[in-house]
Amino acid sequence: MKNSLFLVFSKKDFVRLWLAQLLSQAASHMLTFALILHIYDLTKSLTTISLVMIASAIPSVIFGPFAGALSDKVRYKKILIYTNILRFLVILILIPFATNTLAILELIFLLATITQFFAPAELSSLPLIVNKNQLVGANSIYMTTMYGALIFGYGLAGPLQALVGSSWLFFIIAMLYIVSAGFIWLMSDYDQKEISARLTLTNLAEKIISIWKLTKSGIKYIIGRRNIYSPMLKLSIGWAMLGAFIVVLPGFAENVINISTKLAGLILIVPAGIGMLIASYFLHKKSEISKTAVINSSFIICGITLFIFSLYSFFESLTFSLLIAIALMIILGFSAACIYISSQTLLHLNSDEKMRGRVFGIAAMLISLALSIPALVVGGIADLTSTVVTLLLVSLTIIFYGISLIFDEE
Repeated sequence: MKNSLFLVFSKKDFVRLWLAQLLSQAASHMLTFALILHIYDLTKSLTTISLVMIASAIPSVIFGPFAGALSDKVRYKKILIYTNILRFLVILILIPFATNTLAILELIFLLATITQFFAPAELSSLPLIVNKNQLVGANSIYMTTMYGALIFGYGLAGPLQALVGSSWLFFIIAMLYIVSAGFIWLMSDYDQKEISARLTLTNLAEKIISIWKLTKSGIKYIIGRRNIYSPMLKLSIGWAMLGAFIVVLPGFAENVINISTKLAGLILIVPAGIGMLIASYFLHKKSEISKTAVINSSFIICGITLFIFSLYSFFESLTFSLLIAIALMIILGFSAACIYISSQTLLHLNSDEKMRGRVFGIAAMLISLALSIPALVVGGIADLTSTVVTLLLVSLTIIFYGISLIFDEE
């Protein structure tokens, strides 16, 4: 008898959407890390890497709340196809401007803006192509694929960039987007929503005003409930920690660990991704554990792990020093995923069903800000001091924050 989790693969539309998701997310992660490495090679500045993070994150703050408005007016299949084709075209434009840092940042902003409209249409498609009793399995496969695409994208970007060069890698990524669009084109016309009116500037503006009013009511709702704003704050700080680490990673890998930046993703980020997968399995099996306790202790573990990692030069003479670094990355990925998954679960459990969309919409905006603004500060500190000093400061901040959470709970 087939495992019920995988029964969704008997539906052709799900398989095509899943393949499109796998290719588009792998392409996005490959592109993000490839651009970070490419710009670091051009400038040798960690502050510039911070600008990549900001250019990627700001569109979600500006356009994220309104992307759903477009989904209400246009069929999901069309949005998925057009956004993939647009990303394909933007990357083709990127190739001849690959030595112009300002042009790269502008195109990153454009790509991130287009992606804002892809994500809600993709997630909204799932309930229309699988049975209601298969949604849990479909979402589980979706989340596993998301982590897998991250591991694949970050792990493969550097070696491919070293092998074929940035321009050819960008072309390969562009082709992944167009193939993804092809899989979606093969899907049936599953979204038969009635378009009540033509999409015009007037009714779109009305929809935006309505969404803004709902967002304000969501902010008021969150502020009045500690059991919602507390995990949301922890989730945002957890992502800020990740943003800071990604900014520092290329310089730390090159100058401290003495490995090529092209191998940093494969050697360091892939183990962290594996740690995240282990955390997903662990939290699923140990669902009875206090989620607040898991989050608070995981911050301390993350901080201690980064502190030890920042002192790599003290044990680099050991023959197995690189294995220690890899083990630390697995622990870091595990503890970071514990923060993300447990915080999101608390938001699901503690928010009213009618407010849940607004809660997660605001959470997404905060995460984007958390990924970008602290990253800019960290990049500046790293350029003025060193990557070691910066990682030490980040790790100590996280440790003290984790300790403060434990005392605060008491």
